[in-house]
Amino acid sequence: MNEPLCVLVADDEAIIRRRVCMMLAGRFALHEAPTAADVRACLEGPFDAVLLDIVFPDGNGIELCREIKRSFPYRTVIISSSMETVDAWNQAFSAGADGYLEKRELLGLDPRKIELMIRNSVERNNLRARLEETNRRQSELMSVLSHDVRAPFQALLGTIEALRRNNKPDDAARNVETLYRSVKDHLAFINSLLEFLRLESGMTRLRVLPTDINLPVNQSLQTTGMLTKANNILLEADLAPDLQLIMGDLGRVCQLTNNLVTNAVKFTPRGGTIKVSTARAQRNGSSGVEIRVEDTGIGVSPSDREKIFQRFRRGRDLGTEGETGTGLGLSICKEIMQLHRGTLEVRSRAPMGSAFVAWFPAVPHVDGGADSVDHGGVANKLCSPGRPALTAAP
Repeated sequence: MNEPLCVLVADDEAIIRRRVCMMLAGRFALHEAPTAADVRACLEGPFDAVLLDIVFPDGNGIELCREIKRSFPYRTVIISSSMETVDAWNQAFSAGADGYLEKRELLGLDPRKIELMIRNSVERNNLRARLEETNRRQSELMSVLSHDVRAPFQALLGTIEALRRNNKPDDAARNVETLYRSVKDHLAFINSLLEFLRLESGMTRLRVLPTDINLPVNQSLQTTGMLTKANNILLEADLAPDLQLIMGDLGRVCQLTNNLVTNAVKFTPRGGTIKVSTARAQRNGSSGVEIRVEDTGIGVSPSDREKIFQRFRRGRDLGTEGETGTGLGLSICKEIMQLHRGTLEVRSRAPMGSAFVAWFPAVPHVDGGADSVDHGGVANKLCSPGRPALTAAP
């Protein structure tokens, strides 16, 4: 069942607040605010709508409406006042109010009409918020496509033109290497972009089974081991045995670990260390398993931690070899964790470096041994009769 809409009844007259709350009781989750200060104190709360008086002993409802719409543009505000003038209407709607009810109307209307007015206004504002977010994402995507997809072709065309004019063997080898790097980087960006869009749109479904997380992590370590070796970085593993099973997609968990290790390589200097570990862990009282990727690199600045998982949001620091990245690897990791109903966070690591921690909820224990694992941590039995196959969250 959906949570009821939360409505703040803001009026300096106690009798008005009580009558409105009696009319709307059972239709909304209702809260009262007798002063302008109380309204401001409630602004950070999860209110869907505010029934707002104009006259308060310590403030003005029109100004309050402007403050609310300035900070929360999609929150529904309906002015309710005894001022029955056209000027009051104009001031209310100029301040961004979604509706205006004279108090005699408010107290005399059928409660069902007031409920419909509030619900329709809330839904309209929610729709506006979704549309504007969609437009923002499309504008962001077009900006990235117009720059990051087209820009590498300038290097390709320039290098090809140089090859056409210059037949010197040493120059040709250098130009071919430039072409190779440009094409490789561009293909990686396009592949990451398509992968992210598939995940974000819900087109990709997970193939989940009760899984020992050490299995995909081991697969990832075999793949990324060559990368760390080529960059003279020590890759350590500490995989705990006898872990609880998770409902996981082997390929996606492996992809998650690959991305986290690859990101760590980018920001870890040669001679550094990357450690991949697994362990039991609890979150908010729920049992689970975590993958931790720690490095001795340059770390993540506090300002970047807030945006590092957003799509196309690159940190301000270049990689240790001057790499810039696509800005999509960690976004893909975040999407994978959301599909697994898990969490992903970044932490500072003393004295230097960072630690990325991915947490997966464990499969609830079922008698009969379906969750038993061998000493190495690989599941002996992944499924058992009576345990339904789960599908990924959309």
